[in-house]
Amino acid sequence: MTFGLRPSAPESAGQICSGTPRILVLNPLGVALSHYTEALLHQLADAGIETELFSITEPSQSGKSRFQWLGAYTAMLYAAGRRTRKRNSPERVLLTWPVLGFLDLLMMKVLCGDSGVVIYHDPQPLVRSVGSSPLVAGLVRRVKKRPGTVVHSDEAAQAMDAVGLTGGLAQVPHPMLPPAGAAKDAAFGGQSGKRPRVRVLGQYKADRDIDLLKSLAGRLGPKCDLDIVGRGWPPVEGWHVDARFVPEDELEELIVSSDTIVIPYKRFYQSGIAMRALEHGVPIVGRVGTSLEKLYGPQSRLLLAADHVVPGQEVEAWAAAIEYAMGQGRTETVLAAKLFHEEASESWRAFGRRMLAEGFARG
Repeated sequence: MTFGLRPSAPESAGQICSGTPRILVLNPLGVALSHYTEALLHQLADAGIETELFSITEPSQSGKSRFQWLGAYTAMLYAAGRRTRKRNSPERVLLTWPVLGFLDLLMMKVLCGDSGVVIYHDPQPLVRSVGSSPLVAGLVRRVKKRPGTVVHSDEAAQAMDAVGLTGGLAQVPHPMLPPAGAAKDAAFGGQSGKRPRVRVLGQYKADRDIDLLKSLAGRLGPKCDLDIVGRGWPPVEGWHVDARFVPEDELEELIVSSDTIVIPYKRFYQSGIAMRALEHGVPIVGRVGTSLEKLYGPQSRLLLAADHVVPGQEVEAWAAAIEYAMGQGRTETVLAAKLFHEEASESWRAFGRRMLAEGFARG
């Protein structure tokens, strides 16, 4: 098969029985979503659901133009649709990222029929995105039996509701690989004689709270190594900033070698970094009232509630949470990882079976 498709099983597409119920997982961001897709395939396989992966590489990593990427994306949808549009086809399409915002629902409807589901990570993106405006959403709402949609958080579901696209919407937890087990207390920063390492990881976006990070540097800098690693970050006083794209294997190492990862976001729908930290038993510190509550619960000492912080004491509250994370927070993280993985596994099992049974088409 062409278009850079990678089957999730060793047999080629021609050898697979066309009568087998199967979810065709389409990943148009082959590098950026490689870990996410790996976790998604794990959750479906763990539920006994057969999958096949179609994947292409995004322009920032392939060196090809955006036009070429869109062409490959369209061809990928068409290739999957040729199979799912056959009469009584038992296969369904699950798109891991909407390349063209809400317009992807129209493309999937045309190319894949009523068999598709699109996962929306950022229904209202922080950065400019083609096809994500309320006007486009209004046009898409008029389509009958449009493809289903999936979100991973209450915040994302509310954003979809705000544009009127809740028909056929399913909320399923962010996919997660099996937890690595007990946190590595003595592996890196926790090792005797070494300074704890606190990191911020991931691409810079406008919602990052730089003022908070500057203030935290004054509080934590004397006793912790403070690193920011990710594309697009400006200089942040008191932090060592490495502003670049981080390859997958290096990102894994950065997560595992952190004592605590700070999530200094003001608005977000879910955090892939927080999820990967959870997989490795590495504590994160962030805000209550975000999707992080689903990982740890609103009462966790790893999360800051604005209404519980004394005015003028926000920095001290964040610093205290980070110090807790580097101690008892590790034990809490390991337990949270186990519980969340169990919940995610059950939810993906139910969703996958329902998707195969119904096709998830909605009017």
